[in-house]
Amino acid sequence: MDEAEVSRTLALAWGLAAAPQRGPKRELTLERIVDAAIGIADAEGLAAVTMQRVAQAFEFSTMALYRYVATKDELYRLMLDAALGAEPLTVDAEDWRAEMRAFLGELLGMYRRHPWVLDIPLSPDIHLMPGQLRAADLGLRAMRGFPAPAQTKLAVLILLSAFARGHAAVEREVLAGSEMNAATRALIEEAVTPALFPHVAPLVRNGSYFGDDPSGGGAGPARPSVPSAEPVQEDADAILEFSTDVLLTGLEATLAGMPEQPEGAPPVPELSPQEIYEAAEAELRAHVELRKRTQQRVRELERQEAALHKARDRAKELAKAHARHLRSQAEG
Repeated sequence: MDEAEVSRTLALAWGLAAAPQRGPKRELTLERIVDAAIGIADAEGLAAVTMQRVAQAFEFSTMALYRYVATKDELYRLMLDAALGAEPLTVDAEDWRAEMRAFLGELLGMYRRHPWVLDIPLSPDIHLMPGQLRAADLGLRAMRGFPAPAQTKLAVLILLSAFARGHAAVEREVLAGSEMNAATRALIEEAVTPALFPHVAPLVRNGSYFGDDPSGGGAGPARPSVPSAEPVQEDADAILEFSTDVLLTGLEATLAGMPEQPEGAPPVPELSPQEIYEAAEAELRAHVELRKRTQQRVRELERQEAALHKARDRAKELAKAHARHLRSQAEG
């Protein structure tokens, strides 16, 4: 392989670029630089990540960082890839529908943990970096029972990735934004008339456009200008559930009956013994990670169950005390 023909960003991402021979006295690695930058972005957003700011985290000069990362944009691309591959992704469900749903959940979880990722423009190099390819491998694993040829699966993979990124953007930029106040809502209700907006106006009038439940007849009160996180998250989860159902149902209807391998498709190359071993090792690691995460979830559920038991017991004692109070009043 001619490393001169590989972009510097890809070479760095895959560990092909040599570390600088001369650098700060203390150990400074590309991984530590990227991790520090991610920490800043998680806390303050992508705009806070500058070469100077990252260097200050190590108490080094900005020039020390340029020995490892050539530009801020290069650092951003490395951050994006590291954020995607920071936690081992695991998908293990009963069928391809459940596995695709789990895959979307993994992608969206990454965007929720690192919303600044949406501010980094996509480029051809990004899709060839290790974190992205691990995600692609996971997506194809989720489709291993999907009745479609390989090229179609790649197209579906792009669809799922775009869906997750788009939903994450809606969550961050719309659902999580500041809710409108009463004056703003009143303005919209007055301006959106049936004459100008014949199809939207009824939804504005009954409150559906603002997220109200119109079943009670008429629009409900305007939401507070500073909403709590819980209702916003409930809205986001409900929209995600509905959208995912529509997406998977559409895929199933569109691709029903498609052969797994069309005629003339290139055969899958046989794996060498070393590659078989590496695949088995990766499968084992994924299973171990899934077990750990499942056990962690079980422990969380057990703690919640214990808290619910306590709440139930307190409610039971209050109910008994109330019953005794009622009986004493009746007897008196």
